[in-house]
Amino acid sequence: MDKNILVQWAIAKVIREARNDVGISQVQLADFSKLSYPFISDVERGNVGVSIAALLEMAPVLQVDADVLMRRIMDDLKRGPKEPEKVPGRPRKQKEAD
Repeated sequence: MDKNILVQWAIAKVIREARNDVGISQVQLADFSKLSYPFISDVERGNVGVSIAALLEMAPVLQVDADVLMRRIMDDLKRGPKEPEKVPGRPRKQKEAD
C-alpha cells in the first residue's frame, strides 16, 4: 500500500479523535484554526495530506501540543492505520415518533 495513504489515514484518525476529545465540530476546528471546512473534512476522511503549518494551526485549537499530535500519528502508523470510515453526507437528526 502507498505510504502516503497510510500517513493520511493516521492523520485522519488522530485529528478526529483530538477534535472529539475537545468536543468541537469540524466547522469550529476550521474557523478557529483559520483553515477551510472542506479541508478539515477531507483531512478527517483521509483524502488529503496535511502540512506541518496546518498541524501547527490545528494543535492549539485541539488543546494538544503539535509534537504530541505528531507522536500520536507516528504511533498510529506503527500500529498500522486503517482506512477512515466514510459516511456520505451529514448525520441526520432522527424524527421522534408520535
